[in-house]
Amino acid sequence: MTELIEKVNNTIGKIIMFVSTSMFGLMVLVAVWQVVSRYALNAPSTFSEEFLRYSLIWVTMIGGAYAFHLKKHIAIEMVVNRLHARSQRVVRFLAQLFLLAFALVVMVYGGIQLVSLTMTQQTVSLGIPMGYIYLSLPISGVLITWFSLTELFTRKNGAPQEQNETIQLKND
Repeated sequence: MTELIEKVNNTIGKIIMFVSTSMFGLMVLVAVWQVVSRYALNAPSTFSEEFLRYSLIWVTMIGGAYAFHLKKHIAIEMVVNRLHARSQRVVRFLAQLFLLAFALVVMVYGGIQLVSLTMTQQTVSLGIPMGYIYLSLPISGVLITWFSLTELFTRKNGAPQEQNETIQLKND
C-alpha cells in the first residue's frame, strides 16, 4: 500500500512540476512581450502585467504544495532535533496534524468561501472572474492535505528520509 501511495505522490508531483514549469515559461514569454511592446513598439501591452501578477500567485501556491511534498518547506528543526527519538516522532506527528488542520480549514474551506464570494468580480484587463485567481488556494490546500495525510498514513510525519529508515529499524 505504501508503494502505491508513493507512486501516486510521485505522479502528482510530476504533474505539479509540469504545470508550474509551463506556467513559469509562459510568464517569461509574456514578460518579454511586455518589454518589447512597451519599449520597441511603443504600445504597452494591456494584459501582461495583470496576467503576470495572477500567474505568480498560481505558481507560488502550487509550488508551495510541491515544496511541502518534497519536504523543502521552511521548518524549524533545531528544538525537535534535540529531543529523543520517541519525542521527535510525537512532535512531528502533532505538527503534521496542525498542518493538516490548517490546510483543511484555512486553505480548503476558507479558499472555497473566498472563491464563491469573488466569482462575480471580474479582473480589469483579462476580464476573468477573480474566483479563478483565488482557486489556487483551495487547490493547493487539497494537495497539501493529501500529502499530509499520506505522511501520517505512512508514519513518516515529516521526518527526513534518513530518520525514517532509522525509526523503521528500531520498531522492527
